[in-house]
Amino acid sequence: MKELINDIEYDNRIIEIPINKIVVNEFNPRKKFIETEEDELIDSIVEKGILNPIIVYKKRKDGKYVILDGERRYRASLKLNKEKIPAHVLKHEPNILDNLSMMFHIHNVREEWTDFAIAISLQRVIEEMGKEVKKLSSDEKKELTRITSLSEYKVNKYLSFLLYPKEVINRFLDSEKKEKPDKGVDPDILMEMHRPINQIKELFPDFLKDYPISRIINACIRKKAKDTIKTNREFRYLSKALIATKKGKVREEVMQEKLVEFIENDNLNPKKVYSDTSEAIYLLKEILKKTDTLSNEILDLDLRRITEEEKDTLRQKVSDLIQIIEQKLLK
Repeated sequence: MKELINDIEYDNRIIEIPINKIVVNEFNPRKKFIETEEDELIDSIVEKGILNPIIVYKKRKDGKYVILDGERRYRASLKLNKEKIPAHVLKHEPNILDNLSMMFHIHNVREEWTDFAIAISLQRVIEEMGKEVKKLSSDEKKELTRITSLSEYKVNKYLSFLLYPKEVINRFLDSEKKEKPDKGVDPDILMEMHRPINQIKELFPDFLKDYPISRIINACIRKKAKDTIKTNREFRYLSKALIATKKGKVREEVMQEKLVEFIENDNLNPKKVYSDTSEAIYLLKEILKKTDTLSNEILDLDLRRITEEEKDTLRQKVSDLIQIIEQKLLK
């Protein structure tokens, strides 16, 4: 029986390969192996043996077998001092792009593949395609979904990670490799902050000289760690405030002062930035929209179909509304 993975065939025939002829795959996105999980696998192998053979290909250069699937089984077998391990072997040695593609397809991006490990592997795929992360067309992004089996949403998510400075990427990578990641170091922060940071670049390019992107992200991490920010969606309030600034509804110096406070004060959340700078503007917009709707509904109202008592109620409600508006405007 033959399988076809990304146009590369391998036989379902299982062979025993000397373990000293096997090497790990440098393109495996999984970098974190939890010891307790390995111990459980070791117990299972001792009791039942290796039930699922690993998948490998043979390198022409040195005759070594490279793992495509089954690194945990391989590592457990090493600890058990096994001499051989059962394996499926590809018929042909894949090129780098096929190797990367098969890693994605075989594993189907399992949960143990951490976000930034996947992002780095995606970057390598893009490099092998001869493209640049910042210059991908929509068709090239679709090609990435085909090669990796990632959804379009996930491709865009990981691409946004790769646009951050190296020190930011390294911080998240280092955290992901730990058995217990650093508190607050949530990769989705980067996806939500991607738009606000681009807005800051456009509105206040000099701001990033004093408050670089890495410093902004570190502030966000601290806020997540302290529960000042409970959900990543809260970061969207920053974007709303910056949109109002771009439209001239908020003075630029006011917005910049609030951004500085946001970065330096770990207790200030994005919603507070929004409420202090632009919430009233958005609220007024909604009120004006509702006022137009109310005016149209009153004009469309057929007074012949309502009682005198209902007319009096309507007059009173409208009178109360006018009084509230006049009181607010006189303050």
